[in-house]
Amino acid sequence: MRNMNHLITISFFVLSINFFAQDKQDEQNEIVAVWITPDEIKVEIYKEGTRYIGSPINSEGERNTEIEVLNLEYKEGKWSGKIFSKKRERLLDVECQVEGDKLHLEVTARFISADLQWSRAR
Repeated sequence: MRNMNHLITISFFVLSINFFAQDKQDEQNEIVAVWITPDEIKVEIYKEGTRYIGSPINSEGERNTEIEVLNLEYKEGKWSGKIFSKKRERLLDVECQVEGDKLHLEVTARFISADLQWSRAR
């Protein structure tokens, strides 16, 4: 009977780890989508290895993999990495957070930061 109790306890422990890992995976993948920028440009964010890459979508609806406008990594519950600034023509630091159908981006250039918001495409 004692062995059976240990077996049940271990089973619940293993199952709870799997459920937690699935929740964490879902949280990481919520950024994987097509997003619309304030300039009405569609950017598809997809996972490639451990990185999350954002590439523009052309007029035919295809991803342009030759251009990366976003390169993120999911660490400590948030996405952070680099975003390409067309205006400055260089990479800037960015942190992102998904809230429902909105992607909030905090872009930092040296000591100045700006907040952007992208919308999930439907």
